[in-house]
Amino acid sequence: MKYLKFVIGLLISGVCLWLAIKDIQFAKVGDALGTLNWWWLLSISIPTAIVIYLKVWRNQILLKPDHVHKYRLFTALMISYLWNTILPARLGEVVRAYTVARTEKIGTVRVFSAILLEKILDIIPCFVLLLGLIPFLSIEDGFKTSVLLLGSVMVGAFLVCLLMAWQRNRAEKFIKFVLKLLPAKIGNKLYGFAEEVLDAVSILLDPRLAFILFIQSMVQWTLNSLVYLWVAWAVGLPMSFEVGMMVMIASNLGMVVPAAPGYIGTFEVVILAVLPASLNVAYANRDLVFTYALLEHIVGFLPVVLLGAFYTWHEGLKLGKVDKTLEQESLTTPAAEIKMR
Repeated sequence: MKYLKFVIGLLISGVCLWLAIKDIQFAKVGDALGTLNWWWLLSISIPTAIVIYLKVWRNQILLKPDHVHKYRLFTALMISYLWNTILPARLGEVVRAYTVARTEKIGTVRVFSAILLEKILDIIPCFVLLLGLIPFLSIEDGFKTSVLLLGSVMVGAFLVCLLMAWQRNRAEKFIKFVLKLLPAKIGNKLYGFAEEVLDAVSILLDPRLAFILFIQSMVQWTLNSLVYLWVAWAVGLPMSFEVGMMVMIASNLGMVVPAAPGYIGTFEVVILAVLPASLNVAYANRDLVFTYALLEHIVGFLPVVLLGAFYTWHEGLKLGKVDKTLEQESLTTPAAEIKMR
């Protein structure tokens, strides 16, 4: 099954890459790269470093009362960036959980639950920002309506999960009732996943902690938007902050689509679809937009992937070793043993 997903990802990336480059004049791309404003380009290292620190700090908070040193969490995060780039279905997050768990007295499932909550904390503020931005952007009404609907559904789903975590006993009874309609093997797996989601979300029932984590996520998205904005200014695109945030959100959502390692093609085609409409850039400037997409892809992935490669080598990580350890642990972790009674 995983090989089928990999092949599908390659096919999607191939089509997207063809759509992205089919009308590009690479001589103009070369000219644009030759006239970069290096001050803006080098400046992105500041918000990037702050975002990485905030991610590590947030992960440390989510693992409490267990204490894990920030450096350990930083190395695991860099490793996950590399493995997410070369593996399908964002399996780098599983490797990240393994990397932390193997040197700390914490189970892999415990670490992965914290990572799951981290992703929830990334997604919900993202859609909140998107809902706030859409009314002020000059995009087609049909696209605007679709995005507003998707954002509303995601935020609503999160609120339902929060309500279920608050009414945990009733929620578990309801989930068991619904999943009994499915085959036992599938139902048990889904129930285990639902339990992990509720365990993760239940942390947000603390209003003070939820507020801190929400604001932290909003700051991260804002700083990420600055990176997209400054790269645009480096290539000479007249981008505003709100458009930079829109492009950043769209490109991150585009990473959900199955793709070849490194999101080749899909990353570029999303920016080529969203940016011209947001900026009202003429199709004749498609070469400059492609230059921006290419450069954003490089500066967004290359540094962290190189760091991930170094730490993977330093840790002596191998995919076979990770798979074997996770398989052994899954036989003893509570999440794997949950049965619907």
